Amino acid sequence: MRIYGRANAWNVRKVLFLAEELGLKYERLDYGRGFKPADSPELLALNPNAMVPVLSDGDATIWESHTILRYLGAKYGTGSIYPADLVAKAAVDQWLDWKLGHVSPAMRPLFFRYFLKTGDFSDREVAEGETESAKLFTILDAQLKKTGGFAASKDFTVADCAIGMAVHRWLSLPLKRPELANVADYYRRLSERPAYRKTILIGMP
Repeated sequence: MRIYGRANAWNVRKVLFLAEELGLKYERLDYGRGFKPADSPELLALNPNAMVPVLSDGDATIWESHTILRYLGAKYGTGSIYPADLVAKAAVDQWLDWKLGHVSPAMRPLFFRYFLKTGDFSDREVAEGETESAKLFTILDAQLKKTGGFAASKDFTVADCAIGMAVHRWLSLPLKRPELANVADYYRRLSERPAYRKTILIGMP
């Protein structure tokens, strides 16, 4: 098994988080900003979008981080990490898609402004991203109170690999944030997991 992508890329980190949770043996290859370009011919042959991560597992080549999470969870996970039950699986997919469709766009200008320190986004876009992020994590806080455990259910699932990465970034950037006790407790519990410490808590948002 090979995972293509630099270890500090947020879409790569959530895949590494799951791989470590599952105890998988893999080789990681550095591609992306600061390393081999993602549009290198050998990576383009695997992913025409010139993006990381890419997973190579036997004869399978898979790109898009959440698709990789679903694949690894279904193939190598057991029990509730990616449930076979359609309703339980839909709950996991729902929160994976929520993160991708809502949280990622809101967080992007904040990461570029406060960590990368670029001028890619206007002050208005940054302010809107901060307001929207606070709204979204308030929704997550209510969900965590409801489940009494993790994002999709009371048990850890592949959704937490994506949501857990987003929570870390949100709490690590210098933002105005509401006090969300359930999100704070969730972050504390995730931080106790060796796989999370190894792949997410790496000294950057």
